[in-house]
Amino acid sequence: MTTYLSCAETAKLVRQALKESFPDVKFSVKSSVYSGGASIRVGWTDGPTSKQVDPILHSFEAAYFDGMIDYKGSRYHALDGQPVHFGADFLFTDRDYSDALIARAIESVSTGYGGCDPLTVEDYKQGRAHYWKQSGGCDMSRALNLWFAGESQIDSVTPDQGVKARHSQTLERVNFTGDDGYGAGTVGRDGKGTETSLGYPRWN
Repeated sequence: MTTYLSCAETAKLVRQALKESFPDVKFSVKSSVYSGGASIRVGWTDGPTSKQVDPILHSFEAAYFDGMIDYKGSRYHALDGQPVHFGADFLFTDRDYSDALIARAIESVSTGYGGCDPLTVEDYKQGRAHYWKQSGGCDMSRALNLWFAGESQIDSVTPDQGVKARHSQTLERVNFTGDDGYGAGTVGRDGKGTETSLGYPRWN
């Protein structure tokens, strides 16, 4: 028999998994129920990159969306070995940056490109990096986005350095067991599935 968890109950598990994975980071976990579904939005400042957090959240998503056919399908899970239906279709991230991290990123990118036209923290916060005058091939907006994502090639010190996910007992309790197999890239329910360390299906 499948246990059906509410969106709030699912959010509680997500909050615990994040706390175990990144104990020094304060996360905001907010659930939202609306006509036709439910979702959870997770926010935090600095700390791990979205790429580090997304796999954890993906492990609790009860649905997927195929935009090619405008279809929302179902994902299935087990909790402690028992079938469970999580109460949130999708989970989203909102990572904010402190002024100190923004300043560090600007300094790193500007230095790495051999000197760009000066950009202030306030310029970035007001969205002016998108229109900033480029010099010497410097694309400030793209370069800063890559730096915040931990994918910059111009600085050996990435924003997630020292922020490593720890083992989560809550996440270990969750297993992905397949999906409805209807959308593109789906796997169906013809085998035993588990979540990999990246949060995506692996079939045994």
